[in-house]
Amino acid sequence: MDKLNCWEYCNPSNFKDKLPKPYNFINKIMNTMILNEVYNKIFEIEKYRDDPNYEGHLRTLPPQGIFEIPQLTYISRDSSDNLIAAGDSQGNLMILDLIKKIRIAKKETNGKRILKVCLSDREQAMDEYKNVCAIGVIHHNDPTVYIYRYRINENKIQLHYTITMSKDKNQIGEYPVDINISQYCQYISIAQYNGFIKIFRIPDIKIDNQQSFNQNNNNIDAQSPIQNQQKMAGRVREYQQIGSQQQQNINLQSSPLDIQCIELTDLVYQVKFRGIQKQLNYNGILEKMKTESVKESTQVEDKVDLKKKSGVPNKKTVESSQVVVDEILYEENENTTQISDEDYPEQKFKALVEFVTERLNFQNGNRTFNAYKQQECVTGIVVGWTNTTILEIHKFANACKSALPEYLNTQQIQTTIQQKMKQQIIEIQILYPLSSLAISKNSINLGVGLKQGSVFLYDLIMEQEKCYLDKHIYSCTFMKFCEDNRLVSASYDGSVNIYDTQECKLLCKRTQQFRKGTRMKIEEQKQGLWRIIGMSVSNTGLAVALDAQQEVRIYDVWHGEKIAKLQPQQVMDEKSRQWVIEKPIVACFKNEILISAFTKLDSTKQTTLQIFKIFDNLVNLFPGLANIYRKGVNKEKIMNLFQRINKSELQNTSFEIPNLQGPSSNQVRITGQENRASLQRPGSIHNSNRSNKLNKLPSAINQNGRQSRAISLINSLQKSNQSEQQVDFNSSFQSNIPSQFTNRQQKQNSKQIVLTKEILHPEQFLLEKQKIQIPFLVKDELEMVQHCRNRNFEKLVRIEKVSNMIQQVGQKLAIEEEKKKLQKRYLQLSIAK
Repeated sequence: MDKLNCWEYCNPSNFKDKLPKPYNFINKIMNTMILNEVYNKIFEIEKYRDDPNYEGHLRTLPPQGIFEIPQLTYISRDSSDNLIAAGDSQGNLMILDLIKKIRIAKKETNGKRILKVCLSDREQAMDEYKNVCAIGVIHHNDPTVYIYRYRINENKIQLHYTITMSKDKNQIGEYPVDINISQYCQYISIAQYNGFIKIFRIPDIKIDNQQSFNQNNNNIDAQSPIQNQQKMAGRVREYQQIGSQQQQNINLQSSPLDIQCIELTDLVYQVKFRGIQKQLNYNGILEKMKTESVKESTQVEDKVDLKKKSGVPNKKTVESSQVVVDEILYEENENTTQISDEDYPEQKFKALVEFVTERLNFQNGNRTFNAYKQQECVTGIVVGWTNTTILEIHKFANACKSALPEYLNTQQIQTTIQQKMKQQIIEIQILYPLSSLAISKNSINLGVGLKQGSVFLYDLIMEQEKCYLDKHIYSCTFMKFCEDNRLVSASYDGSVNIYDTQECKLLCKRTQQFRKGTRMKIEEQKQGLWRIIGMSVSNTGLAVALDAQQEVRIYDVWHGEKIAKLQPQQVMDEKSRQWVIEKPIVACFKNEILISAFTKLDSTKQTTLQIFKIFDNLVNLFPGLANIYRKGVNKEKIMNLFQRINKSELQNTSFEIPNLQGPSSNQVRITGQENRASLQRPGSIHNSNRSNKLNKLPSAINQNGRQSRAISLINSLQKSNQSEQQVDFNSSFQSNIPSQFTNRQQKQNSKQIVLTKEILHPEQFLLEKQKIQIPFLVKDELEMVQHCRNRNFEKLVRIEKVSNMIQQVGQKLAIEEEKKKLQKRYLQLSIAK
């Protein structure tokens, strides 16, 4: 463009043309690199002042794949080796592969619509069947719970167990509504429509018993009936038939998974729900009085009629005075409704159940200095009912070795009989009705959302409230934990909050979507036009929320930001799609996000699952991660580094992971490796220094003597206690020799450089987050925790006593004041007379 046609050049108040060329160049750099970004930030700040729900510029992300499965109803919220379980309205149970985006296995069931599917695998199993997962299924209008098993790389789903919950198939009260399988496939919790909760134990795959069974059958077959020639021919035929049947059974039951379906009756625990006591209003009390008066009048009339009919006067009988007890009425769900093909009536009191696990520490062997192992065992459940103030912790097992599943118990003889434990019930007092519930991965923090909008944390170890967090305007409908120190909550008013549970502070408080020109009205919030209808959280640090206006947003849980919005339409997709509102499917896994959608012109509204890859979206959103990926860093490492990188570094296009180089003045010092052998070739200098160091070794060892050995033993014990929690990057093995002696001995014996994890993977060491160490409960610490609980209980008792005493004193003072007023009034009246 010509300079004369440019307004900036012709503007009389502009003096850019008079500036020298270097200053003009500097001015341009100042505008482009500094001032423009500052002006944009000021614009966003002004927008936030005007409306705090302003979300800024969000990128829209299309799906990276689709599961074309018609009439899909539910998918499992947990995965096993990137495999999930799904069910449809025709009663088909399927296994889906998230990486290949295909259906691997399919099982036709009773033909009824599948309501819920849950999945759990045998973690840390060392046998041949470690990759076997258990699948629990609930059907519509079916009182039976089905438990299937599936082995990875085998396209076969097998039914193992059934649990019949109700014999009365006409009423809906005892029908199952929700299920959940605990860790290690050990327990299954079943919530019924009437609010009852039952917990059953799932038997493990018994390989040893199956092998012994096959051996016994082989021994029976070895005694062929032809050997007994003295027996009759008819009996020989019978034995031959029995032998052939046994051979068929052996061929069928060659695997422990090939077993017949068994009815489970091992009920471990049960929680009953009576409902809420009804409180009568003024009109209700009047109606009750009227009905009672009508009943009394009818009873009197009946007595008079009987006296008239009986001509002969009977002897006077002394009527025993009956004690009239008011019946306590409870408000319950619609348990007596008849079963129909339509959906179940909405539950007013819905049961929320979460399993509680505790860490168990035991030695791997009988030796004194063997390393300690840590395992998690299920000890109880947290139970709450929506629209009630009932929230309880039920403990039905002790944290001991016998509470572990069979395949994790290292004893040769399995102790099936456990020590009887007194069933402990802890009531958590809440002021407002319950609406949502979540438990952290380490079972330390319990997140509770109330109908009034409040959110608070409960410490399951100390058994007391930890802190109250920032509340919502209306009821908190969804709540999920991300690992142990992040909590995400969604509300009926359309807001999403992200909390840091370690520091008990709010990281993000945003509404789901921002409307230009208008603000969120209170009436619209009450009606629920912007309510959140689906939410899920991934362990990688992303949360996904779907609202009633068919809008999907992604949140960065680690940094507390709204980062993108999702659309159901693919780039080259000819069909126009939109999100499902009625019974939506929203699920997050390690690297995938699944959301249900349907085509607009389709009258049947067949659902399809839209697949969003978490890693691909992170690389597209953050230039810092894209730069690392271009340098050849592995995907899993980048996803682990995502939570450890700052916000500014994520947007930095030239961000790189610092590498460890050779010995120099600017080299990063690694703790615990100051005395390590220098990274240089063995030459004349190294050989000349070796003799001097060898001469110094005996004197150093003799000076330390017994103290160094004692210290080394203590250090080895401490390392063995925390062997699984903290990885020792400083050495490839552990010993009982002092650290100085081992470093010198390495310089003597080893000429090759040992490749440690710091050298191979420097990004894991330099950018590793300081993980919260889970409290390690040994005997002394258990006593300390119990002592703290007792002290806390004594404190509460003292507070109650003091408050009661203050109330009594206040009542006495009030009575004395009333007496004084009456005396004054009496004196005034007497004087007036």
